[in-house]
Amino acid sequence: MARGTEATMAPKRLFIYVGGAFEKPGMITPLFDRLRAEPGYGADEALYWEYPDPVHAFTGGTMAEHSRDLADRIDAYHTGPRRTPEIVLVGHSLGGIQVRYAYIQALRGIDGPKLDWARAVTRIVLFATLNRGIEPSRLPWWQHLLLVLATPYVRTRAFGDLLSGSPFITNMRIRWMHEFAVLGKHAPKVVQLRADVDDLVEDEDSRDLESMPTGVQKVIPRATHADVISVDTAREDYPGQRFDILRWALTEPVRPTDPAPVPPTEAAKTSVVFALHGIRSGSGDWPTEIATILSENDHNALVVTPSYGRLSAYDFALPFTRRRNLRWFADRYSYFLARHPDKPFHFVGHSNGTYLFGRTLDQIPALRFDHVFLAGSVLPREFDWSRVADQGQVGTLVNVCASADKPVAWLCSALRGFGIRDIGVGGFTGFDSVPPSAVQVRSIKGGHGAALTPDRLAGVAEFVRSGDSPNEGPLVTPTEAFGVMSRFAPTAGWLATGALLALGWLGLLTLGALCTTLVLAGVLIVTYGALKVM
Repeated sequence: MARGTEATMAPKRLFIYVGGAFEKPGMITPLFDRLRAEPGYGADEALYWEYPDPVHAFTGGTMAEHSRDLADRIDAYHTGPRRTPEIVLVGHSLGGIQVRYAYIQALRGIDGPKLDWARAVTRIVLFATLNRGIEPSRLPWWQHLLLVLATPYVRTRAFGDLLSGSPFITNMRIRWMHEFAVLGKHAPKVVQLRADVDDLVEDEDSRDLESMPTGVQKVIPRATHADVISVDTAREDYPGQRFDILRWALTEPVRPTDPAPVPPTEAAKTSVVFALHGIRSGSGDWPTEIATILSENDHNALVVTPSYGRLSAYDFALPFTRRRNLRWFADRYSYFLARHPDKPFHFVGHSNGTYLFGRTLDQIPALRFDHVFLAGSVLPREFDWSRVADQGQVGTLVNVCASADKPVAWLCSALRGFGIRDIGVGGFTGFDSVPPSAVQVRSIKGGHGAALTPDRLAGVAEFVRSGDSPNEGPLVTPTEAFGVMSRFAPTAGWLATGALLALGWLGLLTLGALCTTLVLAGVLIVTYGALKVM
């Protein structure tokens, strides 16, 4: 009688597994086979499904699309006799990232409707998941080289979304922390099992999981990134050890542990301030000074002064070099947000720092900053700050323009003449669309760095602390000649290019190919050198 009752019993839980990018199908089967022998996890009480289409290195489309497909496929699978009251999501390596995003999509209806199965998820188990994304510098040298060579191709594939600091990864981490904070103790249990020998994943990468009320991380001895799901006892210190840990993660009660503590001086802070420099400078200039002022007057502010190195005017003019630090900035933000998830973030940026900030806001809607101070901004005047504010990404905004800012008024204007639209003269003319609470200072006297001179930094620090706009003193109007040059810069750029081509044609007719080549090469070298030192 008892046996007959068990035979007709509906399964209680469904295990869904998504493998890694280079994983062969069926690698999870030995673990699931052993799990079926455990009381309560046999064929009558549990179902096991390996998702057949995990993302691979050269999969097309976006990760958001593939994650939505996973969410829809789970919804289709979780029907009829497979409609279990509990679901356990399991992912290995990049499959863990896909599992995380699919769950958030199904729970909140991102890129599609909400799906009922998300409410049945009781546990999420991640095996060596790259929760911070793929950090290229951690790859073996030959893989890193291939990634660099294939960068244009990778950007068009799902693999590009998996790089650390990508909009996909950053949005996922931020949304994950927000949603689990809302769910609180009702959130699914989350376990990250990290391999003992793994150059791709570090403890700090999963801090966004550990900071949640239901998250925990554990290390599997003698495991590598590739074999962390293996139950081959030959790799264990004693028979059954690996399986004991995996079984615990998949089936047994999980007691969340506190994440590794941040340094005491950092833990005591109540706000985080990003001070991001522009071209021709580094974190050792005004960011260090403003950090000193804030530390002296506001001991509760953690001032982050990251540096992407010196960027010349030539590097800034090239789209590839100008944009290459976007992932870096997004990764820095998510890194500190994971360490301080419940604290307000503020931003002070200059020149190219404002470009990284604005572009990242556009790409990652989940970013949030309370007080934002822009100096010498190189963003287009059409940048829609009203939309950004309406989305809750920015609180109080101050944009300070300088009357003789040549890099913004002349260089950025000239580059727009060549069809470059992601930069502009918002730091010279002001922005066209700002929320009512924004303050645009037009204009203070001086050049590109006038808003961040030592005598003004105390006012900037006070704005960061309190949100009160700094008193910039008497304002001036740019000279007519300077303004005309700014408006004429796009045409001047084309005229200079045309003159260079005409010089080359004239040289071919009079001096011959060799002399013309030498003359043009000299002109280009001088131009390149001038822009590199700017």
